[in-house]
Amino acid sequence: MSSSIRLNKLCKRYGEVDVLRGIDLEIPAGQTVSIIGPSGSGKSTLLRLLMTLDRPTSGTIEIDGESMWTQPDGSPASSAHVRKVRGKIGMVFQHFNLFPHMTALGNVIEAPIHVGGLSRDEAVERGRHYLDLVGLADKQDVHPAQLSGGQKQRVGIARALAMRPEIMLFDEVTSALDPELVGGILQIVKDLADKREMTMILVTHQMKFAERSCDRTLFFDEGNVVEDAPSEELFSNPKEPRTQQFLQAVIEAE
Repeated sequence: MSSSIRLNKLCKRYGEVDVLRGIDLEIPAGQTVSIIGPSGSGKSTLLRLLMTLDRPTSGTIEIDGESMWTQPDGSPASSAHVRKVRGKIGMVFQHFNLFPHMTALGNVIEAPIHVGGLSRDEAVERGRHYLDLVGLADKQDVHPAQLSGGQKQRVGIARALAMRPEIMLFDEVTSALDPELVGGILQIVKDLADKREMTMILVTHQMKFAERSCDRTLFFDEGNVVEDAPSEELFSNPKEPRTQQFLQAVIEAE
């Protein structure tokens, strides 16, 4: 099951800096969307707001038509309401964020037990399933220090999947990996996208992957959505001069 996302005039300011400047965006349930753009353009900030790791300065976030931070009458939502809406969302981070003292399986089952309310036996069964899904069935008893970067990221993906989210966020999940490990992680993400079981948003620098594997791509710059188009169209024929400039610079860098 997947969920829709709707952002209305979403703003985020840190001190005097406007990081997001009134984002209006609708993502239908089941769609896979990539977000590209220069560093500091607001891409990761958007994911942090969706994950409730930070609060918007103004504007609204709706998941399946349900506002995350406000009640229907406009009053502030309770923390229980925020947790309920946030419970539909999972995230895979750039730098893994695994618990070093836990095994791979321990990392995966922690949230299903303590947040999801599963029994340990149920969580272990689910955790083993998702570790197998990401190709780590033989690493369940290994601690993060004994895993490669690519394997750590696979554990991170299994951990997020174990909560069975309706929306999955990926924040530059290959940027901390050696180049030879990138392909394996991107294949896992592509396989998840192909299943259409979740709505997915990917902040990425992998342009070819975004073009080939995502339904739609957004180009962010200075806190704004400069261009929003089907991925193949945006990469082959960008309409906005700033998008053209950015993609040309990326191509030259490659």
